[in-house]
Amino acid sequence: MRRIQFIIAIILFLILPGMLTPSCESNPGQIIPYVKVDLYLLLYADLAGMGIGSSKVIHGHGVNGIVLYRVSDLEFSAYDRTCTLWPEHAEAVVEDSTFFGVFRCPECKSTYLLMNGAEPNSGPATYPLVEYHTSIRGDVLHVFN
Repeated sequence: MRRIQFIIAIILFLILPGMLTPSCESNPGQIIPYVKVDLYLLLYADLAGMGIGSSKVIHGHGVNGIVLYRVSDLEFSAYDRTCTLWPEHAEAVVEDSTFFGVFRCPECKSTYLLMNGAEPNSGPATYPLVEYHTSIRGDVLHVFN
């Protein structure tokens, strides 16, 4: 009887902590491939036409390109254009023609609202678009991960 109790105690000691330890992953289930992003854009040349609340697609960076969103005069958000529901397909989210600041996945029809941190607004996706870091030094916007 003691031997069975000892075995159960060992099993609980080894298995239970692993089940109770929270994951360090910020978005479990999100499988967007890591791609190094290190992009510099001039505020008064490359981004001169961007008003507050507008967006701009940057091709050739990230997994499927990057979408920039201008939050305020000196604050930008940058998101990867890969849908978080089906990251393995080659389609990038595209700007919705009827709603300003909304990007839609052509495959699963999920929509992401940029002014709300690129959170899913409708459709089956549950995770927001992957966000990259942004910083401004002088007149240069740096987008990086």
